[in-house]
Amino acid sequence: MTPTDLLLARFEQVWLHDFEFVAQRGEHPDVVCLAARELRSGQTLQPWRDQLGAAPPYRTDDRVLFINFVAPAELCCHLALGWPVPRYVLDLNPAFRNLVNGRHAPEGKSLLGALSYFRINNIGTKQKEAMRKRIMAGWPFTAEEQEKIQAYCLSDVDALQLLLSKVLAEPEFDLDIALYHGEFVAVEAKMQHAGVPIDMPIFSQLADKKIWRGIRMSRPP
Repeated sequence: MTPTDLLLARFEQVWLHDFEFVAQRGEHPDVVCLAARELRSGQTLQPWRDQLGAAPPYRTDDRVLFINFVAPAELCCHLALGWPVPRYVLDLNPAFRNLVNGRHAPEGKSLLGALSYFRINNIGTKQKEAMRKRIMAGWPFTAEEQEKIQAYCLSDVDALQLLLSKVLAEPEFDLDIALYHGEFVAVEAKMQHAGVPIDMPIFSQLADKKIWRGIRMSRPP
C-alpha cells in the first residue's frame, strides 16, 4: 500500500470533486457541472447540470471521504442541489495553509499557488481566469463551451489528486486535525446557504442612500 492508501485506509471510498457554478451576489450557487473521481477505483463522473438529479451520484456516508480545495463552495453546491453534505471532508486549502504557515509561498495560497509551491504543472492563471470569467457570465453555454468547461472542471480534479499526494506526504500533516477543520467548513457551508436573517422592511429603508445618509449624519440626543 502507498502512504496515501495507509493514511486514508479508514475510508471505503475517497472522492475528489469539484463543481463549476454561476455565483450571483447574495444568491445560492447556480450549478453548471460536476467533476468527481473516486481515488482507488478511478471511477470518474462528469455530469452537466441537466444530468444532476435529486440525489448525489456517490455515497456521502461516514465511510466516504471527500477531497476539495475551498470546500465550502462545493458543499454549498450540494445544498443548492438539495443533496446532503458529506460526513467527512478534507479541505486541502486550510491543510496547505497550515503546512506553509511561516514559510514563503511565492504564488500565494490559492489552488494554483499550492500547485506551484509543490512544483505541480497546472493550466496557468490566465487560462483559469478566462474560464472562470466565462462561467461567471452565465447561461447559455454553447456545445463547444460546455465541452471546455467540463474539461476545465476535470482538470481541477486532476490537480487535487496530485496535490493530495504532496500534502499527505508532509510530516506535519495531521489527518485528524484536517477532518476537524472539515467539520467546520461543512457548518460554514450551511451558514452560507441559510444566509443572515434580514428584516426586509427595515433593510429596504436602509438601502435608500438618502435615508442611510441621514442616519449616518444624525447626532445622538
